[in-house]
Amino acid sequence: MSEQSNYQWAVHSETEPVHEIPSFFSRFSLTPAAARILIRRGISTEEAVSHFLYDTPEDLHDPFLMKGMNEAVPRILEAIKNREKIVIYGDYDVDGITSTSVLLLGLRKLGAETDFYIPAREGEGYGLNGPALEKIAESGCRLLITVDCGISSADLIDAKPEGMDIIITDHHVPPDRIPEALAVLNPQQKDCPYPDKYLAGVGVAYTLCRGLYLSSGQGLYTDYLELAALGTIADVVPLLGENRIIVREGLARMKNTSLLGLSALMAAAGIAGTDVTSDRVAFTLAPRLNAAGRVTHAKNGVRLFMSQSPEEAQSMAQELCDTNARRQSIEKDIAVQASERLEELRTQQNQVLVVDGKDWHPGVIGIVASRLMERCHRPVLMVSVKDGIGKGSCRSIPAFDMYEALKSQADILIQFGGHHMAAGFSIEEKNIPLLRERLNAYGAERLQEKDFIPILDVEEKIPLSEVTVDLIHSLMQLEPFGCANPNPLFLSTSMTVQGTRRIGREQRHFKCFLAQGRDRRDAVWWNPDEERICRDGESVSAVYVPQINSWNGEHVQLVLKDMKVFSRKSLSVNRTVLADVYRSSRTLMAHGDLPVEALLKKLSPDGGKKGFLQTALRIFEELGFLSRYERDGCEYYHPASAVKKQELSSSLTYMKYRD
Repeated sequence: MSEQSNYQWAVHSETEPVHEIPSFFSRFSLTPAAARILIRRGISTEEAVSHFLYDTPEDLHDPFLMKGMNEAVPRILEAIKNREKIVIYGDYDVDGITSTSVLLLGLRKLGAETDFYIPAREGEGYGLNGPALEKIAESGCRLLITVDCGISSADLIDAKPEGMDIIITDHHVPPDRIPEALAVLNPQQKDCPYPDKYLAGVGVAYTLCRGLYLSSGQGLYTDYLELAALGTIADVVPLLGENRIIVREGLARMKNTSLLGLSALMAAAGIAGTDVTSDRVAFTLAPRLNAAGRVTHAKNGVRLFMSQSPEEAQSMAQELCDTNARRQSIEKDIAVQASERLEELRTQQNQVLVVDGKDWHPGVIGIVASRLMERCHRPVLMVSVKDGIGKGSCRSIPAFDMYEALKSQADILIQFGGHHMAAGFSIEEKNIPLLRERLNAYGAERLQEKDFIPILDVEEKIPLSEVTVDLIHSLMQLEPFGCANPNPLFLSTSMTVQGTRRIGREQRHFKCFLAQGRDRRDAVWWNPDEERICRDGESVSAVYVPQINSWNGEHVQLVLKDMKVFSRKSLSVNRTVLADVYRSSRTLMAHGDLPVEALLKKLSPDGGKKGFLQTALRIFEELGFLSRYERDGCEYYHPASAVKKQELSSSLTYMKYRD
């Protein structure tokens, strides 16, 4: 019987079969599997494939197609000519930091007198605020340009300080009432003819720079695309069209960037000199920048990118890394408290999880909401309460529109805003129980049990024989991967598990070989749940991302995402039989290390106890009695020179299979 998976597997090759591949695909050096993926993703004509694979910054749309560009550009150029002070008003996330930096660098290169302002997350909150506008006006600012914010600030812009012009650049869904600013640049405005509607905030700021440079006679503008790529990846917008061009070109430039701050951040994050991928940006660079806005102040990120001194850049980059470590510690503490609060409320199985706590750091609750949502696969609202007011950060699942849900509760909210999958709000503390009750009633009308099981979108079911280095190189042509262009997942079935072991400093990861007939592939699973781990000799189906491991030459490595086990054999171990195996293995290795397979063969010549012996040897690895290493493509066991007494209970494998 099949062991239940944590996911629903949606295999697109079964629901959307591609029966014929047009002949033109062969001209793009794509494997049939890569061609089928493009066809299923709607990229099925020769022109569309060519654009997807080969478009460059020269293929970006005319910036003056964007509504508001014809009004914004002349006013900015006038301000530059007249030496008026221009202030850029940004947001405190990575998109806001990079938007501010891209526009600041672009304007200064044109000779503008510029400064920037980013509000503090705690104390000011997101977007424009009246005191900040007054302070900026008092500094002598005549022209204010927002980036990644402003589209929902109609009332504030109506009451703006006298003598100040405001240009809004934003990418969030516009409200019914658009602010009456000097110009509003947002491709999501209903009457905006700009073809690409899903730019990040930094994409809109970059488009404004392109318009300025065209109008000033300096031609095509392609500077600082690496910053535009960083913000675009971090904001999780679709990596298609212009976003794809920005990210692909920006990633290519990161390795040799001239920006001292970005170079220092990459070095501090341990990815300097590497071929940077969208995943590395999302999981190494973006968190360090986000930490500034969450824990200290986002202006530190902008100052890093403005740095002209290598020593200063290195110091500031390290400071961001330290801030990120502090953020991780705060996040861990809040996550524990949130779990305790859920148990106290007895709402773990609610349709919508509304979790409140006193004085939780408002800059970190959004991350905890994401972790909790991933764990429970339910919409989550984390609320930090201070002085009778709760500030909330929300994360959702595809079946639940968080923005619409908050909108339905507007009568008890002080304010709210956001998207389908993420939002924020504030509320009086006394109304939190009512919000919890009403949102769960709202969810009960819209959610079904199947909505609480996450879906793994699998491209194709394929035999292991087709998972080759050539296939992976072909798939790499589809990069950069991200939102709307995910890294393809594949499914292989009827595989036998071989050579399982724990890896990593804390033994948190899992490695094995998966065999199908004569074909065998290396597989690794990062941080799997203990109950999901397979055993030697079992028959499994697995969903994975195929990657190239370049250690000792290129070979295929499957990065496991989920697994179903079909032949769970009974297996048990105890102290006595383990002691026998340990003494026998030490005797066999008395004269030197042995290959893993050779040791197993000597311990069980007929192979009848192979599964048990592999489990026993894995226990010895976890206890530090043995270590495993690879040499010339063969895995060896090495006995510890001195064995310290260990409790068997410290081995997770022993605890799983003990009598």
